Amino acid sequence: MSSDIDVSKLRQWIGKAQHTGEPPTPHTAQAKSAAASPDALVQFNVKVGASVKKRLKQLAARDDIKLTELVARMVDLYEREHGALSDTAGKSR
Repeated sequence: MSSDIDVSKLRQWIGKAQHTGEPPTPHTAQAKSAAASPDALVQFNVKVGASVKKRLKQLAARDDIKLTELVARMVDLYEREHGALSDTAGKSR
């Protein structure tokens, strides 16, 4: 490593990382997880065709709703058409 390199910026950048807080304890993390509502947002990854993705985004934009709301409405309509699941205790709609 050359001695003419200015490492002061690197030291400042590394110094910022040293001032972060402590991670939550396992008990705290579990308490926050348990406090989440039953309808808390969770990751839901599916692959769809490009044209379906485009249509979903256009429908959500047209109706000024988020994609998550569009999916929830789609499930409601599907259940209305084909019958709801027998165990709907967690359903809020």
